[in-house]
Amino acid sequence: MHICSQVAAKVIGEVKTLIIFPLIPYGILAVFYMFWISAALHLFSTGQIVQNDCNSNCCTYDLLAKQVNCDRCCGYSIHHTPHFRVAIIFHLFGCYWATQFFMACSSTVIAGSVASYYWAHGETSPEIPRLTVFSSMKRLMQYSLGSVALGSLIVSFVESIRFLLESIRRNLKVNSYEPDNCLGKAAYQSSQCFLRCIEWIMKSANRNAYIMIAIAGKSFFAASFIATELIMNNILKIGRLNVIGDVILFLGKLCVSLSSVVFAFLMLDTHMYKSAHNKISSPLLPVTVCWALGYIVASLFFAVVEMSIDTIVLSYCQDSEEHQGTAHYAPPLLIETLSDQNEVQRLTQGPQ
Repeated sequence: MHICSQVAAKVIGEVKTLIIFPLIPYGILAVFYMFWISAALHLFSTGQIVQNDCNSNCCTYDLLAKQVNCDRCCGYSIHHTPHFRVAIIFHLFGCYWATQFFMACSSTVIAGSVASYYWAHGETSPEIPRLTVFSSMKRLMQYSLGSVALGSLIVSFVESIRFLLESIRRNLKVNSYEPDNCLGKAAYQSSQCFLRCIEWIMKSANRNAYIMIAIAGKSFFAASFIATELIMNNILKIGRLNVIGDVILFLGKLCVSLSSVVFAFLMLDTHMYKSAHNKISSPLLPVTVCWALGYIVASLFFAVVEMSIDTIVLSYCQDSEEHQGTAHYAPPLLIETLSDQNEVQRLTQGPQ
């Protein structure tokens, strides 16, 4: 993990546009959400305002007329067409699919940039384009948009099914139809665990498929097959790297967010915010907001590091598979560290 982190840091240092690249997909998502909210408001405004039917006598005092009115006191409601629910479901599903699609495009572009660095022998080769990120974006738009859209669609379908089942469970619980016996509860918990496992497997498979799409330029299913085969052949190494990597990246996000908290607290502890009209009665809310924003920003940029590490690992595994256990295109830093053949074999095959 330390080796891959060093190489990932080297890649980000060489391909500097990767540092600011996360702002592009999230900016596109922000613009998309503005249009989506506008479309949702127009969709909800398509109903007709109808006066409620009054079956009982009721009266209300009209402030404008200054008299009691017994004609229109039942209020109004909005009636939509029968296809309104279908339109709402389609609109929500489209929002989730588009979100997954933009995030998948972001992952593929990052993976393509890192793969260009790896497969060109790192910084020693003049074959790396000067604007690697934009070259990766160009390849994505020319060759891989359909594969990325298909992968995001599969994730959206699985997540929608899980959401539907969760909604049914909540309705049954409200209507007191939740299973009381141990067998029913066990079946429910097992189904929930199974759905979560399916969701995690699909997201992980899609993530690795996006990396192989960027590396090999294959279609979605071909890239998924290659990625799955590489992971199964190197499952021990990738498993260790994923566990250790997740812990290290989480600690990194936590350190960044806690640093934001400390900085915010020290700033609020100055004389400026302790007197006059700028006085803060309690620093709890500003500090909490700073912690949340710090964690979000850290997650945004650490995602680049995480995707870089995953791309380096799969590229190394693919390189080793193509050259009979010897990584031919590995960057110099990786070659120097893994120059021992026994270490290479141990990392690529795991303990026997």
